[in-house]
Amino acid sequence: MRSIRANLVLWVVGTLGLGTVVVLGATYALTRNQVGRLFDEELKQVAHAVHLREDWTQPRRLRIARPGFELSVRAYDQTGRVYFETAMPSLPSDLAQSFKEGLASAPTAEGPWRVYTHVTDEGTVQVGQAVAIRDALARELSLSVLMPMLLLIPVLGVVVAWALTRGLQPLHVTSRRVSDRDAARLDPLPTDNVPRELLTLVHQIIALLARLEGAFDAQRRFLADAAHELRSPVAALALQVQLAERAQSPAVRSGALQELARGVERARRVVQQLMDFARLDAAVPLQAFAAVNLAALSREVVAGYVARAENQDVDLGVDAPGVVQAFGAEPELRSLIENLVDNALRYAPPGSPVTVAVRQVEGMVELRVVDAGRGVPAAERERVFERFHRVAGDATRGTGLGLAIVKAIVERHHGSISLSDADPGAALPGLAAAIRLPAWRGHARPAEPLSAERPGAAARSGLS
Repeated sequence: MRSIRANLVLWVVGTLGLGTVVVLGATYALTRNQVGRLFDEELKQVAHAVHLREDWTQPRRLRIARPGFELSVRAYDQTGRVYFETAMPSLPSDLAQSFKEGLASAPTAEGPWRVYTHVTDEGTVQVGQAVAIRDALARELSLSVLMPMLLLIPVLGVVVAWALTRGLQPLHVTSRRVSDRDAARLDPLPTDNVPRELLTLVHQIIALLARLEGAFDAQRRFLADAAHELRSPVAALALQVQLAERAQSPAVRSGALQELARGVERARRVVQQLMDFARLDAAVPLQAFAAVNLAALSREVVAGYVARAENQDVDLGVDAPGVVQAFGAEPELRSLIENLVDNALRYAPPGSPVTVAVRQVEGMVELRVVDAGRGVPAAERERVFERFHRVAGDATRGTGLGLAIVKAIVERHHGSISLSDADPGAALPGLAAAIRLPAWRGHARPAEPLSAERPGAAARSGLS
């Protein structure tokens, strides 16, 4: 695992090293240029200082004994006859004579030379110097300037490492505060003495702890409510088993067993709804969202409740075109429709209709389930979405989870749900549950599943 401190130190030291190399190159170039200009001026001054005498008729070689004198001088007339030249140092033997005033660079067997030629009436003076001497001096001067910087790099590395250790200390303190906590402590972290750069992270951790505390509280409440809701069905099942065991006649035993079967079905329904709600509350999707033909799915679900509707003498029907595509998870949308239809059948009086309608409205898919029961008072329409909530005076068997599951599914699909009276002003105003879900906006609309059509699910007349 990469360390922030080691990474920062590496970057700082590496940047300093790279910057030193760049500075070294730039310093060498500037120093070499400056040294060259100074030596060019010295060549010129030496050439102008040489006085040619008319009585110099024989070539002569002069030895310069002065330490540090690195210029070579040669004087000759217009015919090229040499008056004199220095022996220590001397010009390269292959350096040609020139009769043109000015500075010039000349390649020789000993390397490049810089030469200044001064032309007078008495003769010509050439003063030269090896470029290698200038380069050596430039390197020496550059290294003397950069040596302190090279020695400063490791010192800066140590200082930066120490500074980062002190600077990251609040991070270690915050980490210890988090690691020292157990699962039972979800109170907010203290923010005193926390650097500004860490405040955002600490606030996010505090928000996460708050969400975890809320989730744990919801889980505890859910378990308590589930235990409470399951206690009654289990007790009823135990009582029905005892009644069946004590039955004195086949008819009484058969009635007790039928009641036991209904109790088992109610318990199964409670357990299924609890599992569905727990899955939705944990935000675990059943499958990825895709195109779902909500019209066909509604016909399929309604077909599964036909027998129950007939036993209750309820006119159950569906009003939906062939294809209405919604965007969502089919298992969750199926559970949504099942809970709405089951809720409507529970409250629909005999001889009344229950209608499931699907249509596309304003770029959304609208699902409406309408019954003719007692309805929900306006003051209770928000609370009925709470789990295990039952309207006061409601004697209908149920768990109070159906609409809570519907609400959770609608929110997961970024939709909306509203409750209203189906027939305002009537003695039994009924309930109209209207749900709007995002429509499928894909370029290609998938084919309608064949299994969506069942006998009796296509139209109201076949379901009544």
